[in-house]
Amino acid sequence: MSDRNALGVRLQPMVHVENMAAALAFYERLGATLLFGSRDQDFALLDFAGTRMGLLAHPPGDGKMETVELQFASEGPLEEVEKRMRALGADCVERGTADEAFGRMLRLQTPDGLLIKVVEIERDLVE
Repeated sequence: MSDRNALGVRLQPMVHVENMAAALAFYERLGATLLFGSRDQDFALLDFAGTRMGLLAHPPGDGKMETVELQFASEGPLEEVEKRMRALGADCVERGTADEAFGRMLRLQTPDGLLIKVVEIERDLVE
């Protein structure tokens, strides 16, 4: 299966942030690599193991901050992700790593208050 459709279009989430430096630091701690940013430092393109996500340091055109939910899949134990993020000052929401019907989940809050979910899927629970 190809990672591109017939038109060459692929999903690239855009997250609107208030503080670019804080947002970049958060996502880099979560494992992102900065691909490039704009000269005026209001845009950055990140890579998460082949998936790209943009950061934009101003609200959408209508002036309203839109709600978006970002979920990341962890290839390793969530305890390691949680330990690393807590050590670097990230806010873990609720109770930390928790069991769910599909596996386990860790909820983090970005510097802009966006809820980030990191999941560990247990295949025998979802197939």
